Amino acid sequence: MLSTLAASAHALTPGSGTWVKETTLFGLQDAYTYVPKNPAPTTIGKGRALMLTLHGCAMTAAGNVINRKYNWEDTAEKYGMVVIAPTVPSGTTSTRTYSGCWDWFGGNHSRTTRDEAILLKLIDAVKARPELNIDPTQIYVTGLSSGGGLVIDLGCVAPDYFAGMGINAGPALYTPATAGVGSKSSRTPQQVADTCKQIAGSYSTALQTQITSVVNGSTDGVVDPTHDWTNRDGMKIAYGATTSAGTFTEVKSTGTLWQDSASRLRVSYIEATGMGHAWPAGAGGSGGGLYVDYTHVNYPAYVTKFFFDNNLRVERGDPKPVVTSCSAMVASPTATAVTINGAATDNGAIASYSVTITGPSPMTDDAAGSGASFSKQYSALANGSYTAKVAATDNVGGASDAPCTASFQIGPISLVPPSNVTAPAASTTASAIGLIWSNVTGATSYTVTRTGGATGTVVASVPAASGTTTGFTATGLAEQTQYTFTVQSANSGSTSAASTPLAVTTKPSWICTATSASNYAHVQGGRAHVVSGYAHANGSNTRMGLNNMFYTSTLAQTAAAYYIVGNCPSP
Repeated sequence: MLSTLAASAHALTPGSGTWVKETTLFGLQDAYTYVPKNPAPTTIGKGRALMLTLHGCAMTAAGNVINRKYNWEDTAEKYGMVVIAPTVPSGTTSTRTYSGCWDWFGGNHSRTTRDEAILLKLIDAVKARPELNIDPTQIYVTGLSSGGGLVIDLGCVAPDYFAGMGINAGPALYTPATAGVGSKSSRTPQQVADTCKQIAGSYSTALQTQITSVVNGSTDGVVDPTHDWTNRDGMKIAYGATTSAGTFTEVKSTGTLWQDSASRLRVSYIEATGMGHAWPAGAGGSGGGLYVDYTHVNYPAYVTKFFFDNNLRVERGDPKPVVTSCSAMVASPTATAVTINGAATDNGAIASYSVTITGPSPMTDDAAGSGASFSKQYSALANGSYTAKVAATDNVGGASDAPCTASFQIGPISLVPPSNVTAPAASTTASAIGLIWSNVTGATSYTVTRTGGATGTVVASVPAASGTTTGFTATGLAEQTQYTFTVQSANSGSTSAASTPLAVTTKPSWICTATSASNYAHVQGGRAHVVSGYAHANGSNTRMGLNNMFYTSTLAQTAAAYYIVGNCPSP
């Protein structure tokens, strides 16, 4: 929790309380740094926090962020926090799809290329100034729109830098550059989690102590809220934070929290009711103009408190140990022993681990191991379902507040079929049908049986996915044809009965689709072309208006390479 400490304890040199323009920019158009003048702020850790805040497209730091526009000043003074507000580099590069936007698009992001490399150099330069006394465990990043997209890029390629991410209306991680304004997320939470860990590389262990806040307007028509939900749920998976920790309300906004297996808050989500595409600066800010809202939650104040309250990297006096991971491994379906593994962190040393096993053969072991991690086997267990809880005690007697829990099975388990086999409409085409179902406890694979069409009965074996659901896509199907599917759970010892049959009909080979986007995005997406500065729909050649980002049209594709202005005709 927060504590107010004397300035001398952290040598927090007071600043001017004004925005100062940086002179070394690493390719940025400009950047401004705010150093608070409060000599005794509310602090944690061993120095000042540092907040990097990124504007959205068609914005600049001077025009839209600093001098109360994003409303960082009061919060910076309260917490003694240094804030950096840079402006995107000039021009359009091979990777910067739009001039004036941060380079969040597509894949191939790393800490040594593109805008990530530039901003990390800026952070290194600022935190190296001894008079600022920046605590490297308290560096955070927030941003709007393209800035929000770059926030998750930065937080994933350099999780060792950033203890917290604040994503405001940011496109889902690795969204293609061709995504139009208002388009829904084409990424899944699992893809976001997997990609984040992949691009973190050897720094991925830092994700174990990172936290994320996501905020968006409920009526955002520029970055569809599905992108925010995808980023939110993806980081929940990456952090192992899928347990709800309650809800809360802010000014005209509602929020939800999630915690990990050690009961640590890791993810926060806020939806600003009725707000469009905007940075929610809250009351007290002024003059932001484009894409800034002053009537909803004060996001700078909220996200900074969330970071300070829940930062997992700072030393807070003599903290209690935290069990960061645990697992239970049974060698085979016929084994009668389990190996329990666990790891913990603390300001000092871990003196002991305790393991409590509940189930048919309950036991408690208060001397399971010590140090950074342990592994111990427990034998002669009767068949049945078990739960193991791992706790830790440090070398000064501090005990972890919440144990880590792992479940395991000894002996065979009676399998049941999946109870919720569905075929999402978006996964059904003229030649394919995609199925999804919740994983069944004890199942290592699934048998999918398909009947219908000219091929008759087809059987496929599908390995169980590592997440909460497994899916299968049947391909090579005939259009407008009904097929029936059943799914059976299986492991090395048994197979369940079949699930309730699910009948699904494939779609016609051509389905009209409508896309709403800027005229510029339509042209870039191959749906329109330019004649004398005006966008015209491909195929129908209907004039749509000026070719720029500010004229928006809806185009319906009624045939291959043929578009009309407006929505799809009624069937």
